[in-house]
Amino acid sequence: MATIMWHPLPLANNDGVAMSESHSHRERDDNYSKVIIQLAPRWRIIECRNALQWIIQHRSSKLLNRGHWLGVSYHTSKNKLIEVSIGLNLLSDASIRDVLAGLPETFSQSGSGTPSTDNKDIRAMA
Repeated sequence: MATIMWHPLPLANNDGVAMSESHSHRERDDNYSKVIIQLAPRWRIIECRNALQWIIQHRSSKLLNRGHWLGVSYHTSKNKLIEVSIGLNLLSDASIRDVLAGLPETFSQSGSGTPSTDNKDIRAMA
């Protein structure tokens, strides 16, 4: 099952201190707000924080909740994003392929690199 993240979770009322459930603007963080899809426990695709491209990321540590996310590949073309994802053996699940197929042909075509759906949260754990 795939998950597309559209809206960041609201911050908890905690006197200005962000809780771990809040979303981050740092691409390396687990709770980065612009995750397009989680491909596997250590792989994901995000929209860059400047809304210029999609980034395939890999977690720096084999242990979950350790290390941080590192950019592996940067793309403005959906076809190239899919091609590289296939080369990394990340598209074995049909629901993941469907999410990527929903992306615009190029990043700049949509104003945002998120897939066109009905604002549903769909998260993939392959």
